[in-house]
Amino acid sequence: MKIDLRYKDEQDKCYGLTGVAMSAVIWDVEHLISGIYLDSDAFNSIQYTPQLVAEGNAEISPRNIWNHNVEKFRLSMGMILSNILCRTYVLEHKFINHKTKQHIFEYFIEEGNSTCSLEKDEVETLFNKNYDYLHRIFSHPEVQRIANDFAQHLSERRSLSQAEIIEALQALNML
Repeated sequence: MKIDLRYKDEQDKCYGLTGVAMSAVIWDVEHLISGIYLDSDAFNSIQYTPQLVAEGNAEISPRNIWNHNVEKFRLSMGMILSNILCRTYVLEHKFINHKTKQHIFEYFIEEGNSTCSLEKDEVETLFNKNYDYLHRIFSHPEVQRIANDFAQHLSERRSLSQAEIIEALQALNML
């Protein structure tokens, strides 16, 4: 069974993009996002800086490239999970059921294997660590308040630069 994670409407999209932006701030990698554009299609709504992408370099060892790719996968997983959890926990006031969580996990097994040659147990370790951490984050009432404020701000402004994202989410650093 495939799960449909497409945005239901503009408000759902605002909260999904909010989750991604919040995860970047939470993991102190907000410099990897150059901007958010609500009116762009779903795949172009967040623009990333070139630092997120590392091409092959003869000067970098294969092990370092693999480690970089695993870290990119971990960050991508966290951003996708944050998108889903912000939409579900904050906007819908629901939790993700076991069956849906399993389908999301299965997606990451495929991605982890194809992008980093990770085995199921390696993906499971990363997934559980990310999911448990983000579950605690997005369940927190103050984080939910910050998410609601940011989503409202994004809805009104339609686009935010890196500096505006950091400024709007600076309250996360106080928690």
